[in-house]
Amino acid sequence: MPDSYDTLRSILTGAFRVPEDAIRPELTLEQLDLDSLALTELVLVLHERLGVRIDGAYASRTATVGQVAGHLDALRANA
Repeated sequence: MPDSYDTLRSILTGAFRVPEDAIRPELTLEQLDLDSLALTELVLVLHERLGVRIDGAYASRTATVGQVAGHLDALRANA
């Protein structure tokens, strides 16, 4: 996956203390133990870092890391 995946991974490990080896594209944000407050913070951090606002469907606990990264790639390509 392109750099959006790496950026997302960096945010998850740095800001949310998710172990780097626990992050895989097929895992949901729920499986990474992100609760609703963490998801809100993730949206804000992504906006600050990348300048994009992610769709609510990708800010849900059922979204996978890969889906979020793909959405970020699409948003950045259109920006």
